[in-house]
Amino acid sequence: MHTTFHSGEIEIQKMTGEVSIADSNARMIKDTIIKGAIKFIEKQSMVIVSSIDKSNQVWTSILVGDAGFAEVPVSNSLSINLENVHSDQQDIFYKNIVNGNQIGTLFIELATRRRFRINGTLALKGNKINITILEAYPNCPKYIQQRTIQQPNVQRQVDIKKKYGHSLDMDLQNWISSSDTFFVGSISNSGSLDASHRGGKKGFVEVLDDNTLKVPDYPGNSLFNTMGNVAQNNKTGILFIDFANKRTLQLTGKSELVFNQNSAIDLEKTGGTGRFWTFKVLEWIMTENQHDANWEFIGNSPFNP
Repeated sequence: MHTTFHSGEIEIQKMTGEVSIADSNARMIKDTIIKGAIKFIEKQSMVIVSSIDKSNQVWTSILVGDAGFAEVPVSNSLSINLENVHSDQQDIFYKNIVNGNQIGTLFIELATRRRFRINGTLALKGNKINITILEAYPNCPKYIQQRTIQQPNVQRQVDIKKKYGHSLDMDLQNWISSSDTFFVGSISNSGSLDASHRGGKKGFVEVLDDNTLKVPDYPGNSLFNTMGNVAQNNKTGILFIDFANKRTLQLTGKSELVFNQNSAIDLEKTGGTGRFWTFKVLEWIMTENQHDANWEFIGNSPFNP
């Protein structure tokens, strides 16, 4: 069973003094999906996925489709039926997985603030992605803004439009600055991918300039999967979703960890940790009409600093 932390995760756990908490929480990491999570996964209509391109840059994507597009045939494997996925079929994810053999996935139900991470190796077979599980574990409900998702009664072809760039114009900067949620993909030196959620009050992500973001690192489960990956390999992919307008913004770039920011304002911003990470944008893809689902905002997380 794959439960051992790699050197990057251990490094961050030691720096933060959270080794014992991490070791305790490591018991929830399995190479199989626990029975209670199978129904949760199989009823979801969205999943966040991470993949790498030919340059080994990390990208994070969202797949949206019919509830049940993901199945758990046996406890150590996951299958995604692409015939039942109705979001952007030209997403870079599909190009990446043709040659890639690693994938990170996050099944997250914003309405109930439940989430479950599954990382593993993938194999394409026809219209199915078959994933052999290396790591599977639940995450706590912290910092998830509550939203419901409603699929249309009849799926229709939408007019997908894409824009590409290397620096962030004012529209994109304003989008990021007004976001309360994003998703991040990261990769270890061994090539294992991970997909994770980040949330906070609107404005929790700071835009420092037209290609640099600054993100607070709030108290969490002490595993430091994302930050541990960044400590080993700074290649990172970020996904912002414009829930009101069905747009997505995918950024790929490099991250850097920033510790010991202990001014009063920095401690307030980070919920007391004094930890941040910065992200340098190398390339971005903005997709209009990425999916045809509708989202309704319910409320902010009570854990937001």
